[in-house]
Formats: sequence, structure tokens, C-alpha cells
Amino acid sequence: MDTSEVRLDWLRAFLAVVETGGFTAAAARLHLSQPALHTQVKQLAGWAGPLYRFEGRTLRLTPRGQEVEVLAREVLGAVDRFAARATGKVATVPVVSAGRALQLYVLAHALRGWSGPLSLRTEDRPATVEAVRSGRAHLGLTSLLEADPELDGTRVLEVGQVAIVPEHDPLAQRRHIRARALAGRPLILPPAGRTHRATLAAALGGDLHVAVEVDGWELMTHYASLGLGLTVVNAYIPTPPGTVAVPVVDLPRLQVHLIKRKRAPVIAEVAALEAHVRKHLAHGTGAGRR
Repeated sequence: MDTSEVRLDWLRAFLAVVETGGFTAAAARLHLSQPALHTQVKQLAGWAGPLYRFEGRTLRLTPRGQEVEVLAREVLGAVDRFAARATGKVATVPVVSAGRALQLYVLAHALRGWSGPLSLRTEDRPATVEAVRSGRAHLGLTSLLEADPELDGTRVLEVGQVAIVPEHDPLAQRRHIRARALAGRPLILPPAGRTHRATLAAALGGDLHVAVEVDGWELMTHYASLGLGLTVVNAYIPTPPGTVAVPVVDLPRLQVHLIKRKRAPVIAEVAALEAHVRKHLAHGTGAGRR
């Protein structure tokens, strides 16, 4: 493979296709005709190997395409940072991916005092991990279910799980409970297939009575406050008025990690943000139950 053959416009064309999900939107973004864009991506594929396939209307990267995406972001990022230094502009805007609840109740507190530019992506756990792997995000805040060989992760928060119950419920008088205390009670849970729901089902031995199925911690606690059922959430989620958060001692504790891609280029702005977030999370975010 002759490295002198690859061109920056090929890499920019490929990233535009990846980020927009297709050639029509990518061509519009780059102000190119679709034939010209196809030619550039085809030339890159001739140099690197097959980059993608379409499953219906969805573009899926091949393993080689995923490697080229990372390469393209690193190469173009280095070029852009070099050019920015000559003009005195900010070279890189750090990108952080995290779920909505983690942003609201953990990350937002850790970002206090940060004065530089910042881009936040709101994504679930799998999307956050993929964003960091691919280089679309420099950092991610999420729970890692297992070690990832492509990522460096530092545990920055560990919290338990709590049952949200009406303040007049007998369970509200307990200092803590075991999961079996929720057996047969009407529960507000995320959709089937979610890890949280599966964990609770296992703890209850399958004795799971779903009163409301809804996606999102805030909605789960909101419907609990309306008396539609009990719910179980991570302990950093605020407790709605009229309810009590009771620790569930035999459910797994959530470990939140600050993640970044291994062997990623050291970027001053990203390193400064990482240090800022680590410092504030280490000192306590102020997140927790109200």
C-alpha cells in the first residue's frame, strides 16, 4: 500500500458519507456532485479496501471502513489543528458523549467552571461506546458492562439502585429493602430487552408485574410520582415530590466510567477537559437524590 496515493479530499468525502449516512446528504454538505463524491470514495476504497455496505437504506461500515474512519479523523484532525495554530483559533472542540440522565445529574455538575468550547452528544451506552471507538467523540461518560480492549476507562462514580415509592407506602418506612420486596407490586420499567429490566427480573425470580412500560429515568420516576406503580432507578436520579427513595441492597451497583480511545492522539483541549471532569467528579458532583 503506497501511502503517497491517499488524498485528504478522499478522507473528507468518506467522513461526510459516514456522518450523514449516505451520498446525497454528503454531496450537499461538501457542495459536490454525487458522481464526484462517489469517485472520491471509490478511490479511497481502491487504496484501503471495501469500506461499507448498504443494508436496505442503512450504511454499515466494514471492519476496514471502521479503521479508515478512525484514520481519517486522526489525519484530518491533525491537519486542522496545524492550520488553526497559524490563525490563533481554537484548534479542537472537545466532543463528549453521554446519556441524557448522566448529562443532567452527573456531567453537568462536573462541567461547572469549564470555560472552553464544548460539543455534547446525547447517546445511550452502546452509541456512546461506538462514538468514542470511532473518534466521533473524544470522551464518553457511561457504564461499561465489561472491559473493552479498544478503550481506556476510569471509574469516576459508583452508585446503588433505589426503589421510588409513594411516601405513604409501607416500604417508604424502611431504611433499605431487598429486591424481592417488589415481587408482585406494579412496576414501571423500561422496554423488554433492556439490561436494567433483565437484572430486576432476575432478582425477582421472574415475578415481575409490569404496570407501565416507558423509556427514560425521568419518565419512570414521574409516573411513579403519579401513583401508577413503583420503579427502580440509579441513585443519582432525583426523587420526585411525594415519593421516597429506598435503597435496594441486593441489586448491582452502577459503575460509571470516563472513557477514551486507546492510543488516541494527545489533544491539548481534550486533555484539559478530561482533567477538569476527573477533578470535579473526584470531588463529588453534587448529583444525587433530592
